[in-house]
Amino acid sequence: MRILGTAALVAAVLTTLAGDLAGQSNGEVGRVGLGFQSSWPAYGVSGTYDLNQRLTGQAVVGAFGTLSTFSARGLYHFQREEKYSLFGYGTAGVWRHSFRVLETSENETSPGVGGGAGIELNWRGILDGSGNGSGFPPLFSSIDLGFVAASFDNYNFSGMVIGAGMHYRF
Repeated sequence: MRILGTAALVAAVLTTLAGDLAGQSNGEVGRVGLGFQSSWPAYGVSGTYDLNQRLTGQAVVGAFGTLSTFSARGLYHFQREEKYSLFGYGTAGVWRHSFRVLETSENETSPGVGGGAGIELNWRGILDGSGNGSGFPPLFSSIDLGFVAASFDNYNFSGMVIGAGMHYRF
């Protein structure tokens, strides 16, 4: 139940930030994406929202993998080109580790934080030869490298994480 409360809090914060920053107009404001995000060892469904040309908010429900997570990421785009974007990110959320001890199932929950950098590729910009953007769907993929720290009693999860994602942007 604590995890659902945290997920609701993260969603409320992202919604508030989106409302506060929506006045910073540009062509990217309000663009929504839906897809899949992995930050090994947790991965799952992800949604993105472009707050402005430089900032993107992302919510991740990582229900698959060794760990599960409800987390939010803030991406800052250092350089945005037609075919790619270089970004740095910060993340915060709740991680859950499930395990078995002496034939008994146990689990632990811990808050965690992290950050890193990566590149996002615009596949429409890369593969569409017509130049008008209509020949290929608006698919974006990303690869990132970062550091995440979460403190469990029975499992120390702190270290480098490799992330990858694929999102369809509406």
